[in-house]
Amino acid sequence: MELLYWKQENLTSRRYTVSDANGLVGELAFRGWTSNDADFSSARINLYFQRQGWLEHDLTIHFRDEVIGMSKSSGFGKTTTTLVTGEQFTFQGKTLNSSRDLRDEAGHTLMRFEQGNFSIANGQISIFRDIPELTRLLLVASGLYFKHLGH
Repeated sequence: MELLYWKQENLTSRRYTVSDANGLVGELAFRGWTSNDADFSSARINLYFQRQGWLEHDLTIHFRDEVIGMSKSSGFGKTTTTLVTGEQFTFQGKTLNSSRDLRDEAGHTLMRFEQGNFSIANGQISIFRDIPELTRLLLVASGLYFKHLGH
């Protein structure tokens, strides 16, 4: 199992850093106070998350100006992300629990996003399976994005 750590800059910030034991892995930053569009940047990948409208929960994920995935959220706190490769992932939490799980199509938990015990501004991401690096970064970024929005 691999552990990553996420941290919100401060309680009002819309900027998050993700690190491991060796240092910074990447950063997720929302574009302004009213925007749900965000950028994730790391040494290996730069992603852009674009929300489709105010009321809709659809999201497109861009890499180098190309759409590489789409996410759709239900009213029950479940978000399904489908990549252009055909892979599908589900991000879901449990009632009265701050942790969120990211699962593959077979229902296996790939990652768990958790808040710190005494703070809502930091936490950890447990990675339970071996995932190719770029897919792992994409899933970490999208999971943190949805955690921020409360999906």
